[in-house]
Amino acid sequence: MKTKVLKKYPFQVLMMTVTFLITMILPILMSYLIDNILGSGDMDTLMRWGAVTFGVSVVGFLLKFYFCEYTPVKLGIKNTFRLQKKSAADILRMNQSLYTQKDKGYYYNVCSNSCASYGDLHEEIHLKMVSYLLYIFSILAVITYADIFFGIFFLVYGAILVVISLNSAKPLYAMQKVVMPTQDKYLGGIRNIIENKAGINAIHTEKYFEKIYAKYVGNYEKFVLRYRFFEYFCNYLPDIINQIFGVAYLFFAAILVFRGNITTGVLLMGYQYLDYFSGPISGVCGILMRYRSNKVHIERVDELTLDAEKPSELAAYQTEETTIFTANDFDFYKGDQPEDFLYHIPHMEIRKNGLYVIKGENGSGKSMLMNLILGNITPQNCKGNFSVSKDIENNTFLTYPIFTVDGSFDDNLYEKPKTEQLIKMLGIDFEDKEIASNPINLSYGQQQKLALYRVFASDTPIYFLDEPLSNLDVETQAKVTAYIKSLKGSKTILVVMHSSELDDAADGIILIKDHQASMTAAGTN
Repeated sequence: MKTKVLKKYPFQVLMMTVTFLITMILPILMSYLIDNILGSGDMDTLMRWGAVTFGVSVVGFLLKFYFCEYTPVKLGIKNTFRLQKKSAADILRMNQSLYTQKDKGYYYNVCSNSCASYGDLHEEIHLKMVSYLLYIFSILAVITYADIFFGIFFLVYGAILVVISLNSAKPLYAMQKVVMPTQDKYLGGIRNIIENKAGINAIHTEKYFEKIYAKYVGNYEKFVLRYRFFEYFCNYLPDIINQIFGVAYLFFAAILVFRGNITTGVLLMGYQYLDYFSGPISGVCGILMRYRSNKVHIERVDELTLDAEKPSELAAYQTEETTIFTANDFDFYKGDQPEDFLYHIPHMEIRKNGLYVIKGENGSGKSMLMNLILGNITPQNCKGNFSVSKDIENNTFLTYPIFTVDGSFDDNLYEKPKTEQLIKMLGIDFEDKEIASNPINLSYGQQQKLALYRVFASDTPIYFLDEPLSNLDVETQAKVTAYIKSLKGSKTILVVMHSSELDDAADGIILIKDHQASMTAAGTN
């Protein structure tokens, strides 16, 4: 457990241990009642004993409720939410090329199941297990002091309980290790349906997605049923062992009573301690079993933290040069297979404060070039030389699909400054509209205007614009074109275009054709 977000619980451990020690007083009081009060017939002593026992019981009950029952649950819940917030932050900080190496279902699983398991286990290990161990040693000390036979008997009982409990749990953690991909598909399947419902309905593929999801559910259901069977078996096994040793204890303790070695009160005190003893031992074994079976969840959360701290692969290619991007004799691949080859770049320089237009057929790799420069695509499969400016991270990227949150227009600016100049230039007439997180109440043109507003309001020195005129009316297209031209010389602008509106203002036009990417100079205004 490597995260520094979660802390230890010294005060809670102290209070849980104190609570356990108070409960240990009750068997002693019972033994005293049987051996010293009942035979004497002293009513005054009995009344004092009743008052003390009642007080100890009430205090023990209240402490047990708060520190042994509620506090662990509270800490587990707090841990889960802390880890979920941290995991969300880690995902946002992670470099894009590393992030895309795993399916979204994986990240859903980490932020839900893995964080919950991690949070509970952290509390159990650093609170319950420490307190349980102190409780076990306290019972051993008291029972051994009462009679050495009891000490030996309890040690043997504890050792057998530990061995059987841990070995019976092996199928649990073995199953948990291999089921994670199945769980990822199960979560990813419903994610696809939720996120892509409109598209699924539009092309009438409901039955297909129902069938695929039913398959994922079926596989995961089989695992859950098997897992629950072994889980309940493992939880029930200590009770069986406890019953067997309980009978054995009563038999041998009765012999000691017959021989005069112990009193009846001590026998009953030891029997109660035997029941007390099995609880924390089973608790420790249960925690160890859960840790082993859920270790993959812990590893996933810790791995996410480590991944968030890894520098972008682009860092190795960054320089202090005046160019934003330079490539020489460069072969661009999107994967590690020969068929993943996109195009060859003989030589290319994209200079700071220049306006560059990328053109090519659909699927030729125009947007991929932007993503390579931004570090959103791993360059490990590419061949040749390229470099990017260290200033590249100070950019804003117009990309798709546009994402929104439930709220007002201002909420969906994501704290970008609101200026009337941009609103007027983009022809935004939906400032008073409540926007949904799936922006079905915005037309495609309105969505494009909102996305453009976010980019232009960011006022970063570098703009990457992927088809900025898409879905806009003719008048707005002309205004956006003029606005982009007005930024030339003050910002670095890289634009993917299918039309020629920006050609006359471009410092260079990058044409991708027949697996070749070449830049041609263009006239400037």
